[in-house]
Amino acid sequence: MRVLYTPTPKAACTTIKMMLATAEGTRNSDVVDRLAVMHVSRAQTIHHPQVNGLSTLADFSSRDKRHMLTSPDWLRVTSVRDPISRAYSAWENRIFMRAHRRTTTLIELAHDVRTDGRVDLAASFAHFAKVLGEKADVFMTDHHFLPQTNLARPDVIDYDTLVRVDQPGEIDALARVLTARSGKPIVPERLNEGLGVRVERVCDIHTANRLMATYASDYEAFDFPRRDWAPSVEPLMLSDMEARMLGNYRRAFERAVSVAREAQRRTGARYGVRQMRRAITKVARLENSATRPKETF
Repeated sequence: MRVLYTPTPKAACTTIKMMLATAEGTRNSDVVDRLAVMHVSRAQTIHHPQVNGLSTLADFSSRDKRHMLTSPDWLRVTSVRDPISRAYSAWENRIFMRAHRRTTTLIELAHDVRTDGRVDLAASFAHFAKVLGEKADVFMTDHHFLPQTNLARPDVIDYDTLVRVDQPGEIDALARVLTARSGKPIVPERLNEGLGVRVERVCDIHTANRLMATYASDYEAFDFPRRDWAPSVEPLMLSDMEARMLGNYRRAFERAVSVAREAQRRTGARYGVRQMRRAITKVARLENSATRPKETF
């Protein structure tokens, strides 16, 4: 299709990469259950090169790269998102939900904050914004927290299409372009949806100011509006049941990763999504039975 796409984590990159692989005809779902890496969902496997089948810039010669970066025959695309919404999404997924095995240090720094003994999402997000600003270099080892200018590199690439994923219709417009270039009907899917908490519910002006300072380069490069934020937000505390469900999810994921590592260490076996799902389901059932009130006979 002659499309050069620069992915930006937490800016609909899973959806866009799914559309690209479908349009290009390279998507291979048959290998998903044989992958040797841990994924939270089947949709996440589209980031694996064996699944998406897409070529990367490194696969081409310097001459071809220059052509891709300058030729009018090529469509150059990236996606961006309001920095505060993106930061919340990254925090919720990578730190609060523990949905990755390589964020131990970040989890320790951006630990849960409790109000009246209960986990408080608003206070926890505010604490994350504070330590992110204080220890940015540590967090930036995870590209989900990098400024979008570091990822999209608008100083190097002259984009034809800049998809602002938090604006209605932008993803659909890209789907129409890919449909026209590929001749295949491309329909975007909503993937990797989070807890359903609106960022306005957990972010006040103090937290917003910290994040705007951390991501100042994004505001300058992409002209994001600086929104009005409430002077304060009320605590958003998990109920006892929600806290148990969160704990179960975190422990299940951690144990599933441990199982995968042990299986690979002992046998070198590939431990894919199907096996992971079975492990997570088993752990969750065990922990649910442990917390379920016992019947009296």
